[in-house]
Amino acid sequence: MEELEGFPLPSNLPLLQLTMKLTKSYLSHLWTLRLLRFVKIVQKRWYVFALPLIPICLFVLANWCFPLPTEKLHPSSSTVVLDRNGEWLRAFTSSDDMWRLPETSLDAISPRFQTAMLTYEDKWFYHHWGVNPVSLVGATIDNLKAGKIVRGGSTITMQLARLMEPKDRTVPNKLIEMFRALQLELTYTKSEILTYYFNMLPYGGNIVGSGAAARLYFNKPQSALSLGEAALLAAIPNSPERLRPDRFPERARMARKKVLLRMRDAKKISAQRLQEALQEPIPTERYPLPFEAPHLSRFLVKERPSQHISKQRIQTTIDRRYQNTTERILRERLRPLQEQGISTGAVVVLDTKSHEVLAMVGSHDFFDKASAGQVNGTLALRSPGSTLKPFVYALAIDKGLITPQTLLFDVPVDYAGYTPINYDEKFAGYITAREALARSLNVPAVNLYAKMGKKQLDGFLKQAGISTLSDQEEYGLSLVLGGCGINLLELTNLYAGLANMGEFAPYELIKSREAVDEKSKDTPSSTSTASSVSRLLRPETSWIVTEMLTTLKRPDFPESFEYTGTMPKVAWKTGTSYGHRDAWSIGYSPELTIGVWIGNFNGTGAPTLSGAEAAAPILFALFTALSGEKAHQWFTEPANLKTRQVCALTGLPLSPHCPTSTSDVYIPGISSIRVCHIHKSIQIDMATGERLCSSCRPGRQFDEITIAMWPPEVATWLNANGFAVSQLPPHNADCTRLLAGKQPIILSPARDTVYHIRSNVSVEYQKIRLSASVSGDTQDIFWFLNGELIFKGQAIEQTFLTPVAGKHELTCIDGAGRSTSLPLTITASEQK
Repeated sequence: MEELEGFPLPSNLPLLQLTMKLTKSYLSHLWTLRLLRFVKIVQKRWYVFALPLIPICLFVLANWCFPLPTEKLHPSSSTVVLDRNGEWLRAFTSSDDMWRLPETSLDAISPRFQTAMLTYEDKWFYHHWGVNPVSLVGATIDNLKAGKIVRGGSTITMQLARLMEPKDRTVPNKLIEMFRALQLELTYTKSEILTYYFNMLPYGGNIVGSGAAARLYFNKPQSALSLGEAALLAAIPNSPERLRPDRFPERARMARKKVLLRMRDAKKISAQRLQEALQEPIPTERYPLPFEAPHLSRFLVKERPSQHISKQRIQTTIDRRYQNTTERILRERLRPLQEQGISTGAVVVLDTKSHEVLAMVGSHDFFDKASAGQVNGTLALRSPGSTLKPFVYALAIDKGLITPQTLLFDVPVDYAGYTPINYDEKFAGYITAREALARSLNVPAVNLYAKMGKKQLDGFLKQAGISTLSDQEEYGLSLVLGGCGINLLELTNLYAGLANMGEFAPYELIKSREAVDEKSKDTPSSTSTASSVSRLLRPETSWIVTEMLTTLKRPDFPESFEYTGTMPKVAWKTGTSYGHRDAWSIGYSPELTIGVWIGNFNGTGAPTLSGAEAAAPILFALFTALSGEKAHQWFTEPANLKTRQVCALTGLPLSPHCPTSTSDVYIPGISSIRVCHIHKSIQIDMATGERLCSSCRPGRQFDEITIAMWPPEVATWLNANGFAVSQLPPHNADCTRLLAGKQPIILSPARDTVYHIRSNVSVEYQKIRLSASVSGDTQDIFWFLNGELIFKGQAIEQTFLTPVAGKHELTCIDGAGRSTSLPLTITASEQK
């Protein structure tokens, strides 16, 4: 053991440990000596070892200088829009106008097609490194013998390199393909290379990839190809234009036969399978691709591409059954309306709980040019008419201002020149909140809006998801009557917030997305709205408004519509914009929320165009057709909602003077507890019939009666328009006490308004109307201008002021001595 010389042997170790140490030392020195001998050999014969490294170094250098252009393996792809169940709705060509539907996994490609292609093109694919020298040599010999190119020796990897970088078939270009093939083999797995190859194969015209070819030639995914179909797709890429089956079916048939025979010879198929595949028909034309939900598909792919531009498949929330049924009903119900100058309509169907869009119909006919059918009516900005009124009532209920039985006034009002009127140009005088909403009266809604403040509804709508309201624009009181632009999709989703008992969330159009890039393996799940849900209304408020919107037999319901007991229970509202340009009907149930818009995209109005007559029948037809087994289920009443007795006239909690009562729902701790203030008890002198107050009552015999004391904002109008208003007896003439009560309300002239005298019009035609409303305890009125009496009479009498330029003070005094004043500015226009 020469190698172990110099290593002392310790005498104090056990025999086993000593043996192990000696063995390790021996092996270590043995390998060291062998390494030294190898180094000496290399030093003497270095060229023997360096020569094999030269091509490796050259390849590394070339790879560094000419890196593999991997981006060319990912050309732009077609985009396919799918419904919620994965069925095709519509497809779009790629940015270079090609039908290209790449798969990201080899598992999605038919095994029959893989076998056919490998057998026909490269049976040694899984055994070479991108280049098959045997095949190249054999192809060269055969071509030399024939004097022309009769077959190629390219592997599938080399063919992929040529597809990636198309070049003329020359010897230098063949060498480049071989180099790229080696790069591909070192960069990707065999499965990845094969997948890229199938995705980039040419199939004639603008069809690229076996996926697109399977859809356009056989109307099926390539995973479902038959043997004959797989063989045909394996043959066509050899000469894509010459073998196109839709143009040259017999050539395609012969090419398919060649592939099948080679598969039989390679024992990949039996003789029987060969004969069966040969009998399969050859497609003679392309199949048309589905063209459903065109407005939604174009919106997602063309008009809002930033989120989906790199996506191969966009799975939407659309349900094809809902979509097709909705389109059919809209077309059928629209036909009689089209004879009346109403050309088109749009519909949105939402899943109430998830806010997912189940149907989105932008027009009755996408290809109707005369009606601008390609306009997406679900996204077009239109005046919403009265459809925002429920949310004014909801805010008022949520703030405790009203309950369903609360009395609202419906008399003429003037808000600095803005004088809303009702649809029928009539006034009800007074009405309950429930009935005012059911009848869609304008004045009570505007009064509520003004009472809450103009920013309340504006801010609420923006929080609830209405994105079309501008932050720069100042919306006035007309907002509640449709003085803004809103689209059907957001408006329908707004009602879904009511249906979800005050929880508002964004609508959903996308179920999931699948990226084209094969490096992105995960398919995102359905976008969740849980984090974006906002509670903007109390559940009790939403339930109350829902019940107020539920009555089917309402005054604004079309008389021609047939009501049946089988109709689903629905909370709903109609709307008609100014000039009869837009007709709306929005409704909801626990299952569905549906919005309908009817009109003309060019803004032309029609006399018969109204929400009740045009849109509501379509809404109920949709609910009847689309509602499932849960059609008659309804919302659960919140536990915190209570019932109380209120004055039958005012809807306020009972006072000791209220003669009759009714029940009403309210929200404890929120709804107003102010008792009825209209019914009052008064004392009448039995001798004179005069009214007595606490000062003149002592020592007199009197009767006590209950009377409705209307506030000044309505008392005069009610009295002038024939309402049964109790007239108060005159107060005791001997009493000098000033009666308590509200001072007169000046209706005209408007406060803070400058009046101009036009020089070219007679002053007689420019008189200013003097109008005031006084408390119900008197109807006498006195008008003073700058302290001088200019009129004395009844409040219901009309009187006018002849304008005189200057700054004046106008005063109105009622019969009880209560007064109201306002500054009045009148200017003279310059002579032109």
